[in-house]
Amino acid sequence: MKIVPATRFLILILGVLAALDSGAQVVEERDTPAVPEPASLAANWWTYFEGTREEVEPRVEVFLDTANAQAADLAPQNQEIAASVLGAVRNNLSAYLNLMDESEPAVLELPPKAVSYSIEDLLQLAATARDASAAAVEEQLEVSREERVLDGASRRRDAVFKEYVVADPGDDRWLAALRLVQARSAQAVSERRLELLQERYERGVAFADDTAAGVAYATERLEVSSDESALGDLAERVDASSAAVETAQESVRSAQLAASGLDVETAQGRSQQRLEQQRLRDAEVGLALAKVALAQAEAERWWTELALQGADSGELRDKALGWSELVRNVVQQAPDLERETEDELLAAQGADRDSLDRASLRLLDQRVGTAQETLADAGRLKAAVADLELLMVIVDNATAEYEGALRSWLGSISRGMKGAYNRVAGLGDVTLFPIGETPVTGGDILRVIVILLFAMLLSRGIRHAIKRVGSDELSGTQASLYTVGRLTHYAIIILATFIALSSIGLDFGSLALVAGALSVGIGFGLQSIVNNFVSGLIILFEHSLRVGDYIELDTGLTGTVKAINVRSTLINTNDNIDIVVPNSEFVSTRLTNWTLGERILRVRIPFGVAYGSDKELVRQAALEAAEEVPFTLANRKGREADVWLVEYGDNSLNFLLLVWVNRQGARRPTRTRSAYLWALETKLAEHGIEIPFPQRDLHLRSGWPDAE
Repeated sequence: MKIVPATRFLILILGVLAALDSGAQVVEERDTPAVPEPASLAANWWTYFEGTREEVEPRVEVFLDTANAQAADLAPQNQEIAASVLGAVRNNLSAYLNLMDESEPAVLELPPKAVSYSIEDLLQLAATARDASAAAVEEQLEVSREERVLDGASRRRDAVFKEYVVADPGDDRWLAALRLVQARSAQAVSERRLELLQERYERGVAFADDTAAGVAYATERLEVSSDESALGDLAERVDASSAAVETAQESVRSAQLAASGLDVETAQGRSQQRLEQQRLRDAEVGLALAKVALAQAEAERWWTELALQGADSGELRDKALGWSELVRNVVQQAPDLERETEDELLAAQGADRDSLDRASLRLLDQRVGTAQETLADAGRLKAAVADLELLMVIVDNATAEYEGALRSWLGSISRGMKGAYNRVAGLGDVTLFPIGETPVTGGDILRVIVILLFAMLLSRGIRHAIKRVGSDELSGTQASLYTVGRLTHYAIIILATFIALSSIGLDFGSLALVAGALSVGIGFGLQSIVNNFVSGLIILFEHSLRVGDYIELDTGLTGTVKAINVRSTLINTNDNIDIVVPNSEFVSTRLTNWTLGERILRVRIPFGVAYGSDKELVRQAALEAAEEVPFTLANRKGREADVWLVEYGDNSLNFLLLVWVNRQGARRPTRTRSAYLWALETKLAEHGIEIPFPQRDLHLRSGWPDAE
């Protein structure tokens, strides 16, 4: 048969279309994932469950039907296990499909910006900003919790996968694979939930930022109502708020009386006491709410008055300072009240109700209800404080604009200084600790410190005056005046201590009882300190050791007494090193005081010369050497230098040079001895007198081999 060109072209086109259709079917068959086979899971088996809900939902049914059919071939004891695991897999996959349908959270939008805002509009916008910020924080916590859940699910999946790898072929491997599907599906559910929570959190943060920016925008565009009755309405609001504060104060006083006069001997009495204590907390929170509401009304009235007709800026600063103190006090006290209320709520909710009678149950319900009301009021108090802080900013801005930059800056500094002073002064009324029945406040501590500081300054001035008097040669000795100064110092400090303790109302009778009770402990624990203190008093009164004396202890320590203190004495050595020595060592050990009676002393310098030397020439040389040393005491009758022959030594005639030295020589014994030895060697050499040294004769025995 002959085929025309047109027919041939048509056949070619049909062949190409058939080939393309066949290739498309191959690609479609290749892209469709295979049903996971529990007996031998592929590496990418989870891709079977990925895609849209329309794609994944029929695959889930196919997998579950296949798994149910295969579970029927398991051993009877393994079929129950498979049924339980399959139920968990079904639930996980169902939750996974439902999360696929969950749409993205709607984008929150603020109302369109206005040209101007009132105070009410601004406060409502600020409340929206607080709610948005709190919601963002909660969503962040949800994200953190879900991240921990996902981390646990991932670890669980990894552990189950290891079990699947080592499982034996057969039922064990099939069940291990099914558990792996369960763990992986739980992980997928957590991943999808975390993704949705993160998207919600990001939108919440963005909305919170937008609302905060909206509050700033509205703050700059506040306008006062031109209605003449606005100030009158605000004045009435302030009066009503003041009356509410007085009512709340009376409620607090009543609650204090009710909480202080209860019988706590029975369980019902103790429960009633806890109820009254919680009512007292609720009354205190209510009082704080009333005060904050009053401050809000005052701030709004001052802002309105400032904008319409001007106001006294000085009085306004005082009001603003009072608002700041109120905010600070509420911020400090509210957390404690809230924490105590939460503890009370937990205790009331966790109480055993089975063994209680009707009256006790009613008390327990009242405790729970009161605590819940207090927590609700505490939440409103936080919002009210935030509104008050915003109003304070508005008033500050309006004041700055009304007064000008310089006056506003000076006013802010003045208010800050007043606030700091009030806070410091407020600490003076806070009870820090009790001593017996006497409460000790911060002001009492400050008073004691001031009295003792004044006493120390007074003592220092008196001792300085005594020291200046002691520098006069016509006055008494310096050591005696030093003793007087130290005793005066002790007397002033002891007297000031008694005055300081009396100023805070301390009972010395109770103090004596405490001291008597602690006397045994002081005797053992502070024995060394008391011993040194008493030894110091003995030294001062006995005058066996004075400031300026040159001393030597049995330990070989030498130096000048620099100061005699309560516990120790300060010794300055010839090397200018200060050494602290306990006072008891000067009383219990032997002490050499080189300058106790007089400031001069005699030193002995031993030396030797060779036998055959002229004794008179030796005497002359030694005396000449003594005269050349500047430490030698000259022109003092009865204190002349002398030379003694004291011993016939093995190798020399031993002499002793006796010289009276002045005060400088007495305080430098080593230097003094060196100076005299130096001069002696020089003079003996000048006079040709030999200084001997030991000599030894060496005798060699006979019998040594003859040298060749």
